[in-house]
Amino acid sequence: MTKNKHIRKAERESFNIKDKLLETLKTSTPEVFAEGKVNWDKIRLALGEHIDASSEKFNFTWSGKAGAVVNVLVPSKATLRPAEKESVKFDRSENLFIEGDNLEVLKLLQKSYFEQVKMIYIDPPYNDGKDRVYKDDFKNPLRNYLEQSGQIDNEGNRLYTNTQASGRFHSDWLTMMYPRLKLAWNLLRHDGVIFISIDEKEAHHLRLMMDEIFGEENCEGIICWRRRYNQPNDKTKMIAKVAEFIIAYAKDSKALRDSGVGKIGLTGDFSNPDNDPRGDWASKPWKVGSGQSGSRYKITGPNGKVFDEEWMGDETTYKRLLADKRIIFPKKGDGFPRKKYFRSEREQEGQCATNWWTDEIFGHNQGASDMLAEIFGQKNVFDNPKPIELIQGLIQIANVKNNDIVVDFFAGSGTTAHASFEENQNENFKAKFILIQFPEQLDPQNKDQKEAHDFCVSIKRPPNIAEICKERIRRVIKGYGDHKPIDDGFKVFKLDKSNYYDNLFEYDPNKSVEENNKAFKDYLNKAKNELFPVKINEMDIIYENIIKEGLNLNAKIDEIKIGKNKAYKVTDSERELFLCLDHKLSDSAIDALTAKEHKERIFICFDGALTDSDKANLALNVTLKTI
Repeated sequence: MTKNKHIRKAERESFNIKDKLLETLKTSTPEVFAEGKVNWDKIRLALGEHIDASSEKFNFTWSGKAGAVVNVLVPSKATLRPAEKESVKFDRSENLFIEGDNLEVLKLLQKSYFEQVKMIYIDPPYNDGKDRVYKDDFKNPLRNYLEQSGQIDNEGNRLYTNTQASGRFHSDWLTMMYPRLKLAWNLLRHDGVIFISIDEKEAHHLRLMMDEIFGEENCEGIICWRRRYNQPNDKTKMIAKVAEFIIAYAKDSKALRDSGVGKIGLTGDFSNPDNDPRGDWASKPWKVGSGQSGSRYKITGPNGKVFDEEWMGDETTYKRLLADKRIIFPKKGDGFPRKKYFRSEREQEGQCATNWWTDEIFGHNQGASDMLAEIFGQKNVFDNPKPIELIQGLIQIANVKNNDIVVDFFAGSGTTAHASFEENQNENFKAKFILIQFPEQLDPQNKDQKEAHDFCVSIKRPPNIAEICKERIRRVIKGYGDHKPIDDGFKVFKLDKSNYYDNLFEYDPNKSVEENNKAFKDYLNKAKNELFPVKINEMDIIYENIIKEGLNLNAKIDEIKIGKNKAYKVTDSERELFLCLDHKLSDSAIDALTAKEHKERIFICFDGALTDSDKANLALNVTLKTI
């Protein structure tokens, strides 16, 4: 192949975060680089008093943190394969469901969705000594995933149980969470928000980790949600659990304020007992509350009773409200004055959320379980699902708007997708979701998983949690019970090894030279067959280039002709690229690509489809990348 500097290999890896950090540093402070390397002494000089040289400083660490931090910087070589048959309205919908290890998937999404996401909600596995967490393999993450999801051998679920006896009860959980949250930070827009459900065992550790990744100043608060509507009666417990926490952080609190915080739906009892033409209303005291200060003056009620108190507004404001018939006196005129406020006005203003979310408004686990039973036609398919009312509330206060993206990378039963569909029923509002779920294998011998396993078998799908999630989304779209069908869909993608074959051969020191040479030849033949199979799946290759070139997974794909060759034009709102997957490019295609309309466009093709002369000519006109 010619050594033309303008010819590059097609991207084989996901977005390299380390390169991005170095690029940002070079742009902002080029003086800290010396011979291409970061000079720490120059950084110290540039930052001056902002460098803390003290050996004693506040720091949050744990066993395994160093590996978790490094893991963020390691790009993924995997790909996402479209699964059109498992999707609903694949060509129309912009919602995504991705089956795979969320760490690898988040890495693959970095380039395409960098700072594009408005809201993230996750409900990660709680660290209660029984729940399972992913055991990440930093050296070979894709193989680790394929083994865990049963795609390489028959060992099934290779997740491990993180018990307190392991001595790494908290460390393993934190090591699992850190790189995922760091990658999530990259995906959020500047006015984006992340919500994380958690119980009290890791809430304090999670806060410290979030302070490090997002910044303490960007903590928006902690919601306490009552997940149980009934009162527990357990004689063995001093304090029974009825609530969970939802920790909320902004990417940038100032940017969030500037764009506007969201409001929840109205609460309170509105009625219209006096037939006010302005509609239903409620009221609140005009008298100031205990510990508050206001304006003091006398008010005479309709029955002549005089009230001498401190009030919420001055006397001029009071008289204006009285003339507008916004002041009422309860108890047939003998009660303290109250100010009317109308439903229509509050609906326009919205209602500020508090940090206490009741089960009456935001749902509870039992109600969510009942809803799943109605959707699936049987009980106990999924334990302790979150209610859609809870996620709808989060979507509202995050101020998610039309065409915004909502991400959930611990998708579970698919509540986030269901809640998004419900919110999308509002006029002029249609948010898009990206769900990621590990295909955790279900064990029929485990009494807690048997119902779920048998359900998957009954619908003729592999018995894993990802299949349950997808099936729920399909049934919600189709309609269930009294719920009407929804005019929407979702695209399914699956994490898998790359379509490109990398040289991963390793000599076995326990074998002879002849045996290793033979093994290497076999490896080369396999590589050739995998890279240039007799029949290739063109869409698989197209989507790998889409995600690794940084286009989004909803990019439009058009089949076109370039000269005598079939090619594909891929466009999203910001970028465009052309691919030809024929094994030989015709002279007419070469001529067409050197025309003015293709100037500086990205063109990707097989390396063997071009001669060295063709490559040199094309590289002068297009951004040529070869597979």
